[in-house]
Parts: sequence; structure tokens; C-alpha cells
Amino acid sequence: MKKINSIKRKILVSVLGMAIVSLSVFCAVALGGLFGIRSQMQDSSERLGEFAAGNSSRFLEREAVDKLMTKADARARIIHERLQIIAKDVAFFADYASKLYKNADSRPPVPIPYTSSKNHGKLTMQLKSAGGKADYPRIKKEAELLGNLTSAYMSNSDDMDVMTVAVFIGTESGIMVVFDPFSSDTAEFDPRARPWYVGAKERGGAFWTVPYHDASSGKVVVTCAYPVYGAGGKFVGVTGIDVVIGDLNDEIINRDVGEHGYAIVVDGEGILISSKELAKQEGGAYQKKSAYRDGYPEYNSVIKKMTKGETGFEKVVTDKGEKYIAYSPIPATGWSVAIVQPVSEIMGLVTENNAAIDKMTDDTLDYINATIKVIFIIFVVVFAMSIIAVVYFADVMSYKITRPIVTLEECLDRIADGELDTRMELKTGDEIERLGNSVNTMAHELKEYIGNLQKITADKERIGTELNVATNIQAAMLPRVDPPPFPDRSEFDIYASMQPAKEVGGDFYDFFLIDENTLAVVIADVSGKGVPAALFMAITKTLIKNNAQAGRSPGEVFWSVNNMLCENNDNGMFVTAFMGYLDINSGKFTYVNAGHNPPVLRSYGECNFLKVKPGFILAGFENTRFSQDEISLQRGDELFLYTDGVTEATDSQKTMFGDARLIESLYNYVDMPLQETVISIKGDIDKFAKGAEQADDITMLALRYVGAGEESPRDDCAKETVRVSEELSVEAKTENLNAVMDFVTRKLEAAGCLLQLQNQIAIAVEEIFVNIAHYAYSPDAGDVKVRVSINDEIALEFEDSGKPYNPLEKEDPDITKSVQDREVGGLGIFMVKKLMDSVDYRREGDRNVLTLTKKV
Repeated sequence: MKKINSIKRKILVSVLGMAIVSLSVFCAVALGGLFGIRSQMQDSSERLGEFAAGNSSRFLEREAVDKLMTKADARARIIHERLQIIAKDVAFFADYASKLYKNADSRPPVPIPYTSSKNHGKLTMQLKSAGGKADYPRIKKEAELLGNLTSAYMSNSDDMDVMTVAVFIGTESGIMVVFDPFSSDTAEFDPRARPWYVGAKERGGAFWTVPYHDASSGKVVVTCAYPVYGAGGKFVGVTGIDVVIGDLNDEIINRDVGEHGYAIVVDGEGILISSKELAKQEGGAYQKKSAYRDGYPEYNSVIKKMTKGETGFEKVVTDKGEKYIAYSPIPATGWSVAIVQPVSEIMGLVTENNAAIDKMTDDTLDYINATIKVIFIIFVVVFAMSIIAVVYFADVMSYKITRPIVTLEECLDRIADGELDTRMELKTGDEIERLGNSVNTMAHELKEYIGNLQKITADKERIGTELNVATNIQAAMLPRVDPPPFPDRSEFDIYASMQPAKEVGGDFYDFFLIDENTLAVVIADVSGKGVPAALFMAITKTLIKNNAQAGRSPGEVFWSVNNMLCENNDNGMFVTAFMGYLDINSGKFTYVNAGHNPPVLRSYGECNFLKVKPGFILAGFENTRFSQDEISLQRGDELFLYTDGVTEATDSQKTMFGDARLIESLYNYVDMPLQETVISIKGDIDKFAKGAEQADDITMLALRYVGAGEESPRDDCAKETVRVSEELSVEAKTENLNAVMDFVTRKLEAAGCLLQLQNQIAIAVEEIFVNIAHYAYSPDAGDVKVRVSINDEIALEFEDSGKPYNPLEKEDPDITKSVQDREVGGLGIFMVKKLMDSVDYRREGDRNVLTLTKKV
């Protein structure tokens, strides 16, 4: 084997042979390398500075742009929420006024004074009319009816948005009732010709005006108006709320828009709703202004997109230079908000950053040059002392030592650039030669590794693509629920969902019409997960549907499918399943179970598991017989089918969701559409799991039986009867509960209310009366009055003269906690609020009045 000498030995031999000139050789070689390093470091520093400046500039610009877009989205969302609350307030007042007109005979007259400058600056109710004060005898009765709005306006004034300036209502008879602090002696005012009145009347719903100058407040405002309908749906007037453009700017629009930035709001026609220019018009004549600008097509294009409700970010040129514009729609009104900032303002930080990087680069180069200058002087002194003796020796030795290293460096550069076929041949006989051989070996192994890595990556991408396709195929096999699958069948409603635990799963649901009078529903769970379970699921689903459509009963279908699945089932897979046939005309539901979870029956507000015979699994043993059961569904009854992935969903502590939480969720979503019920229960499961990964698929199917006939099961009470209120007065003792329940039940039965509605109201009545009996007068005694009023809605009023107590002030209990962890109290009134449409409390003198309302 060839003997390879080390570099260290060569240097030692040279030093021993030339002791005097060794320092000169070192200086010469080092000096040459030093100047090379200087040049390289200078170039590297400049390139690094340019690279850092470019990258940081792009990052800062992109971050500023994203921040501006985020501001626009947030601003639009805040405006939407604020204006939506205002619109809801207007709708509330319109509904309140509508009830006044519909129940005018039962409302006391409440006079309203005509407007007077004496009240200016005070928040007060004031009256105006088309004919002024001379018109009062004609409008007196209606005006005193509208006086009942005072309590509604006053009770909601503290909760109304700070941007609102006035609440009012105008009527078809020319009455104008205003709740604001701007009073004058001018009593003549005809609301019927006002844009807000005409717009709300024509639209028949919420209407937002363009900005206009409000004569009373002297401010530029926009108005949200809502029509009011009286008895028989007759249009009687319009109620509205004024929103001050200046307050809109100060509160929301122009906050945090930069030193030179600003924000605008435009409507669907491109008219400015809010801007700095509009805010400046307060106190003078208002001029409607378009957001478009002549001669600036890029800017006008952005305004056009805003009117279409689009979201985006663009750079445009205006009369004041280049601007960035971020815009986002406001769904509540059909408006759009834009934040405009000069490009120079956003790019200012970028410029400062580039200048700082340039300065750091220059400082570094100055330091390198100064250091090299000092070293150069030292080298010159040393070199001058030994130049004569070592010139030739230094040249020869430096070349012999550095040439292999240069060759090695050049080869490594080519390998780094991807030229993995590069090889080098060094015959130095020392460590450099061994290093070169190692580099050759590394390049060969690196090429093989990259090739293998590319193959593995391609295989993974192919598998991922195939799994995505399998997921889509499986989803396509299940019946679609959006849009509704049976739009022409009003006798029943159905909704379902399936979420696999992996890319593909083994759960499935199915529903289909066997004939015009029979609906079949199926839910099943295949053992195992992934692709094998999905394939077995597809086979099972197809076999069940084919056998059902062949005219077989549910028990016969399962018998036939079981025998087919048992054939060649070498992997031992099985299926739990539940299937039922609904006779649409009669409501008879015939069902069979193969080892599946029992469905939940929700009937008359009660939720219970359906009594089913467990049955054996499908694909277990051949010729297994499955027993059929049947029940009769009543109008409004619901069946909730699910797989064990629902009740066995776990949180991070491996606690299961369980049957009790499922029943509790179903109670929480009584009388909701099936889609919302299924989605809400899935939401409860996700909230319970808190992000924990689930091991099983989650599948749900909900079926509501509506029944055939002209009368809709949603009509809880007979429509043609209208009743006045009746009253019962008893002593507040629990032994009088039966008398109260009998009184309420008789009124509900006489009104023709369904048993389900009666049961819900009975639960609420019992809870409220028992609470009054226990706590209102304790330890003394007193009376309680119970009033029942049935019109378009059922109203139950409880009145006692006991201790002042508002049960609605107590926070709702957290029903997601266990009984042990949950705070004591509050569950009863929480249940009442869930059962009724509204629960209201008021204190009248020395008496508590609690009103429960249920819509008919």
C-alpha cells in the first residue's frame, strides 16, 4: 500500500530545513490569503446587505398590506354588527308599535305633549303632525295610543348605540312621535313624504337611507326605518332611528387609519355614506356626494367593486398621489367600507429599514478595511526583513500547499450547485488526498439518496391523491341533504350527516322512497376503519337498498343481506345496522335492529330511547333471523338515529360523551329545524371533545313525521279563535298547584292547543308557581294572580306582592358541567326560558309581574 505522508510532517521538515526563512514563508502566504479574504468579505457584505434589504423590504411591505386589509375587514365587521344591532332595535320598536295597533282597545291612553322649545336639550317624547296643533282633535286617540311607546323608548334608551340621535314613528294619519333632545316650537311636520317613510313602506322591511341633513339636530345622518303593520296586516306607519354620520366616523370609521389615512363608506349606488367631507357638512346644507372621481379610472374601478360587495386590496393613483385601498362589504346594509392610506406612509418604514441596513453594511466594510490596513503594515514590515531569503521558497511552497485545496474547493462548489457527477483526482499523498476521496464517495452516496428520496416522495403523493379520491367517492355514495332531498313531500322532513374519523370510514346512512307511501331509513357502522371498512360499507349499502326496493320487509332485507355478506367473509368483518320503513299516510314505523344503538324518539317534548330488540350483527352467522317491531308516530314526532361514534366521542381525558349528554342536547334543541338540530349536536360533541382526536366515525340521521292533510302540525292552536285574558287568584301555597294547573290546562284545551304545547307550558307554569309559593312571602303568606291570554300568542302572567325579585338577573347554569361541579340554582328558570319564546319581568309598585309568552 502506498504510504501517504501528512501535511504536518512536511511542514515540520520544511521548518527544520529552513528555520531562518520559516516566518517569511508564513507571512507571504498569509498576506496573499488576507487580501483575498478582504476582497471576498467586501463582496459578500455588499451582497448580504442587498439581499437583507430586499427581503426585509418585501416582508415589511407585505406585512403593512396585510395589516391594512385586516383593518378593513375588522372595520366592516364592527360596522355590520353595530348597524345590525340598530336595525334590530328598529325592528323591535316596529313590532312593539304593531302590537299596540293590534291590541288598541286594551291599551290605556297616554298623552304626548306637542314639541316645545322649553324641552330642548332634554331627552323627551314629543308630538308633531301634518296639520300642527290644530290637527290634534283628529289624531288624539291614535296619538294617545302611541304614547304607550314611551315605556319602550325609555327602557331601551340606555342600551341603544351611542351613534343614534333620535327614535321616532310616523303614521299614515300624519302623526310624528319623536324621542330625542332636539325640541322646537314647530309642530307641523308631515312624515309621509320623507324618504325614510316612502322607502320603508315600499320595501316592506328594513330600509337604510342615504345621508341627509336632519333639521332637528342639525347633523348629517342616515336613517334605519322599518314598516309597522296593524290588525289584518294593514300598513299603519314607519318607525326609525337616526344614526349620526359624524359619530359613525368618530366611533368606528376613522379610528386607527394612520396619520394621513382615512376611511369611507359607500352604498350600493356608489353614494358616500360616511367620510371626512360628510362629517364637515354638519350645521349647513347637505349635498349628496358620489364616491366616484372623474379622471381616475383605477380609483373608480375600486368603488365599482365596493358597490358589488367585493373584498379586496388595490394600489391606485388619485389627485393626491399613489394610495393603497383595502375594502370589505357590510352585509347588514349592503354598504362597503374602505381604508385609504398613502403608499409613502406605508413604505416609510421600508425606506428607514433599507437605510439602516446600508449603514450597517458600510460600517462593516470600514472596519474590515481598517483592520486589514493594520495587518498589512505588520506584514510589510515582516516581509521586508525576510523577502530576500524566502521569495523563491515561499512561491514554490505556497503553490504546492494551496493548489490541491483550490481544486477541492472548486469541486465542492460544483457539487453544491447540483453537479453530483463531479469527481476529483488529487495525488498529494497526504490528508488532502484522503479528503478528496471522501468527497467523491459522499457525492456518489448523496446522488443515490436524492434519487431514493424522490421516489419515496412520489409514492406518498400518489397514495394521498388516491385517498382524497376515495373520500370524495364515499361522500358521493351517501344521499345528499343539501338541497333537501324530497322538496315535493311535505309529510316528512329528514336530514343527516357523516364525518369519518380517517380519510374514509365505515359508517353510512341512507334514505329512499320504496313507493309513494313508504320511506326507508338506514344507519349502519362497519367494523374497522379506513379503506377496508369503506369497501365493506359500499357493498352493505348497495345490498340493503336493492333488497328493500325489491319489496322485502325490513326483517327480510336484513336476513338476505346477512347471508350475502357472510359469503367469502374471510376477514371476519361485520356490520351493526338499524333500518325502518315509515308508512307516510298512517305514521306506522316498522323497524329492525342488527346490534345497533337504539334511536331516540322525541315526542311531545319528551326524549326517550326507542325500545328495540338488540338483534345480532350482519355478516355474523348465516340464516340469522331478525325480529321486526313497529310503533305509530304522531304528527310532529321525531326519530334521531346515530352511530356509536356519537356517544363514544371522548375528550382528552378519555371521558365519553355518553347517552345522558345526547339526551340533554336533544332537549336543548326542541322545535328547531332538523338541520340545525344535527349541526348543534355535532357542535356539542366538538365542544365536549375540545379538539381531542376521535377514534370513530360520527354519523347522525334525524327524521320528523309531519303527516298528511291540509292542517300543518306546526299550528299549535286553532287559528280561527281569538280569546281575551282570564284570571285566577289563589293563595301562594304548593297545595294550590293543582288548581292553577287545571285553570291553565282548561284554557289551552279550549283554544285547541296540541298536547305537546300543553305539556311544555305545564312544565313552565309548575316551575314558576312553586318558586313563588316557596320564596315570595316566606315565612308569611300572600296571594298570586295567574292570567291566561290567547291571541296570536299565548301569554301567562304571574303577579304577586312578595319580596322584589327578578329571576332573569341570575346567570344561566353551565349545563356542560357535571351535577357535582355545577353551581346550585338557576336550572328551573333556565328550563322555562328554553321552553317559552320569551320571559319578561317588571316591578309594578309593590308587586312582581312575570310574563311568559309562547307563539302560536
